[in-house]
Amino acid sequence: MATDIQTPNPVKNNKAGIDLTLDYHAHILPGCDHGSNSLRTSLAQIAMAKAAGIRTICATPHFYPDRESVGAFLARRQETYELLLPELDHDDPAVQLGAEVLICESMERLKDLALLCRQGTNELLLEMPFYRWPDTIWDTMYQLHEMNEISLVIAHADRYPPEDIEQIIQEGIKLQLNAECLTKPLRRKRYLRWIEAGCVQYLGSDIHQLGPGYRDWEKCTKLIQKGLGQEKNKRP
Repeated sequence: MATDIQTPNPVKNNKAGIDLTLDYHAHILPGCDHGSNSLRTSLAQIAMAKAAGIRTICATPHFYPDRESVGAFLARRQETYELLLPELDHDDPAVQLGAEVLICESMERLKDLALLCRQGTNELLLEMPFYRWPDTIWDTMYQLHEMNEISLVIAHADRYPPEDIEQIIQEGIKLQLNAECLTKPLRRKRYLRWIEAGCVQYLGSDIHQLGPGYRDWEKCTKLIQKGLGQEKNKRP
């Protein structure tokens, strides 16, 4: 049984300064959201992560502030985590609890928002709209950014309008990229530029069900370990 949280390796063996043994964004809790439909699926996800060299997985089920309370979400998350925990072996990746929180207008007023942060940290993984962000969303994000008790991390920043992410970068807000974004030529140079500039702190698989497994993760980590400076000069 795995009960201890493994601390991600503080020594990042790559120019990007990213811990490649930490999957910061994954949907692996059985039945907690549409990321895993069963305990069997969750264990298969974790086995693939282990094979890819992952040591710690952040379980980040979706949280929609307009659909349920923080308390109800935490209870549901804990219940599914307790189904998974006894099935883990001592050498399996450790599971940290967190949430992928969808931004909603005025959510800075949400009670117990800080309880949704990644376990042991003040980092809140925030999902933004996939269209150009209206002023009301920007206002909410700035309010969240100014809160002392949380530190924002933008989930799968590769999926949003790049103009908005460029503005986020100017605000000094952390980014998380999905590993798959570096395995495809489209926009790769942009993502590499963000990484080399130190704007990207985390990679995530964002795994749902079994999907492609961790093949994208393995490709992405090889690219980073090979040397970003060489790769970014290649024609995408």
